[in-house]
Amino acid sequence: MNKRFTKIICFLTAAVAAAGVTVSVGCGGSYSSKPLDGNIFTEGKAKSNGGFAVEKGDYIYFLNGVENNTAENTFNTPVKGAIYRIKKSDFSDNNYSDVDRVVPLVAYSGDYNSGLFIYGDRIYYSTPSTEKNSAGETLNTNLDMKSSKLDGTDTMKNAYVQFPSLTTEYRYVEGADGKVYLIYLATDEKLYEESTGVKNLHSLNTESGENTLLAYNVDTVMFDAEDKTNPRVYYTMNVKNYATDSNYSYNQVYSVTADATKATEYDFSGILGWDEETDRYINCGELVFDGIGKNNEKTPFNFAGDDINLSDYTYTLKKYQNGTLFYTRKTSVNDGQYLFSFSDGALKDTHNPVKDNAASEARILTDGSSAGDFKYFFKDGKLEKVIKVEGEGGITVNYVGDDEKLQKDISTVTGSKYFYIVKGTSATILFADENYLYYTANSVINRVSHNGAVDDYEGLPETDDTDDYNAVKIFDLAPASSWYTPEIFDGQLIFASETENMSSYKYVMACDLRKDGKPMNNAELAELNKKFTGIGEIISDFSDSDKYDADVYTNLGDALRYAYFTGESEYIKELAEKCNAEVKEGEKLVYSEETLAKYSEFLAPSATNDWKDYVATKEVNHEKLFANRRDYYYSVLGVMNETDAKNYADLVRNNYLKAEPVNEQTWWEGLDTASRVWFIIGMCAIGVLVIGGAVVLGVVLVRRKKNKMPEYSTRKIKVDTTDDKDIDVYGTDEE
Repeated sequence: MNKRFTKIICFLTAAVAAAGVTVSVGCGGSYSSKPLDGNIFTEGKAKSNGGFAVEKGDYIYFLNGVENNTAENTFNTPVKGAIYRIKKSDFSDNNYSDVDRVVPLVAYSGDYNSGLFIYGDRIYYSTPSTEKNSAGETLNTNLDMKSSKLDGTDTMKNAYVQFPSLTTEYRYVEGADGKVYLIYLATDEKLYEESTGVKNLHSLNTESGENTLLAYNVDTVMFDAEDKTNPRVYYTMNVKNYATDSNYSYNQVYSVTADATKATEYDFSGILGWDEETDRYINCGELVFDGIGKNNEKTPFNFAGDDINLSDYTYTLKKYQNGTLFYTRKTSVNDGQYLFSFSDGALKDTHNPVKDNAASEARILTDGSSAGDFKYFFKDGKLEKVIKVEGEGGITVNYVGDDEKLQKDISTVTGSKYFYIVKGTSATILFADENYLYYTANSVINRVSHNGAVDDYEGLPETDDTDDYNAVKIFDLAPASSWYTPEIFDGQLIFASETENMSSYKYVMACDLRKDGKPMNNAELAELNKKFTGIGEIISDFSDSDKYDADVYTNLGDALRYAYFTGESEYIKELAEKCNAEVKEGEKLVYSEETLAKYSEFLAPSATNDWKDYVATKEVNHEKLFANRRDYYYSVLGVMNETDAKNYADLVRNNYLKAEPVNEQTWWEGLDTASRVWFIIGMCAIGVLVIGGAVVLGVVLVRRKKNKMPEYSTRKIKVDTTDDKDIDVYGTDEE
């Protein structure tokens, strides 16, 4: 890296760096809880850091459903949205309810690119603040950045830092020094007690509490899209002409790591229009690209190298992953959005931010306007291909050619390196592993292999013969679209569910995509999907009056749907008895004997009843389930809180079962004659007892009062009647 500048320390205290962001590291103590069983002191790094689920040691730690920032967040109260864990062995055995609550707080963020992070024996997260303002209102639109010990024994009371916005972008990362840093963007904060209205990049050392302003007044910031633990970020900054109070016609690209502590020192005395009282420029980053053109005058912020012989450039950052920055650039006279790439490895002492800019012939794609939505795949450290959505047309894969460029346009010629792998559908890409691309179409999760050649995808979509190159729908899995991306752990897909009856609750569900302990291929998954779809078709048949007499099999279809979700047997018997008791003579029963018999058959499939194709079993949550139950295919991971569990049970009953009959009689009308007589006798006896007791009590109280009255003396006052002749009682004053 260029060493031409001296450095100055730019640690900033809370009062200086971010008056709109509160820092309280090391203050307030911790909540203590009984330690959870199990060994949390395991070597090795966590897997899938930054998502809603993270694997470390023997456990998977996850958010127990989607909760709002306005939910009750008093410590030890939350269940939904709290951080739970499950043993990997229990997860593998489909015992999804065998979980422990690790952090009894709502873990929440409006930035769904950042979730849970585990370093060492602590888990790092964000949670809505429980502080109150002067009016007594909870400040739950602020985010507290905290950590807890993995055994649940230690949870911070105060936060490392408090964000005034729920959507603040952040990452917990580990620096080269082994310390954990919180790197984040603070927007519209205050600096030096003055509102700035600009976006600043910060890094907070969670151990020491030192808050470093990495860059003041940044434009676009690019965190690593795949590795959420990467401490390096790229960002763009405008170059201001202080004399005219406007920006120049180009911008610059910088890179910085979270553990940076020193800002570049500039000579501000030579800047025309610079006001030391109001103007500021702080930047700890390394200059990557300087877009200054030959017609622009140099400033202290530009590269101090050779004369500039190029046009000025404006850079737009598209994505950063696998140590590679993807970006487009254009000149003031050319709006072409050519796509380029830049490797972290190129940031070395000899790097020239002007001359080392990618030449136009080195571009990898002519039009990179949508490159931010690409899924980039690398092989042996080099870009191999990108996957992109082509609007309503489907999804394409575009291989890098021998000239290290992506193809310009789609061709149907055999051997093309730019072709469709999904056709004729509007799709949203979720994620991809080394074998499959997962995406949603019509809100349901599908998957397809992205490793084939153009010939493998010819004639799609295929409906009869399914292989990995045919897209397969995964049951009816509908993930919450505005939450964290679904993830795969040990061959099982976990996601926040908006499937049937779950859209109001959005708990995490697990779908086992293994067969005999190994990941299913698409043909095996398609076969299982047919079985899953068949359940609904058979249940629908029972609602078809042409196949089953509705007067005989009363309300059978809905009852079976209820059994599909719950597997419950006792309540429907009680309900049938109550409902049928209200049926008048000549009317059909609400639940006939034939309906109840079919219901019982559903719960016990056999080779001799309608469910002969669903006799396969799986143990889920220590219960043997047949293949005609929903939980056989996917089930809730974790636990529902009491309110949601009750409401969910009521919802399913209301959706598929008749309501219990309401007794409209008054309580008196509901009594028989004997009961009425005994009620009258009883009330009379009670009345006599009450009246008698009142009289006795009155007498006792009077006597008691009399006995306690005070005694007074009866001695009379003596009056002196002796005539005093010396007193003129008539007032004549005569002698």
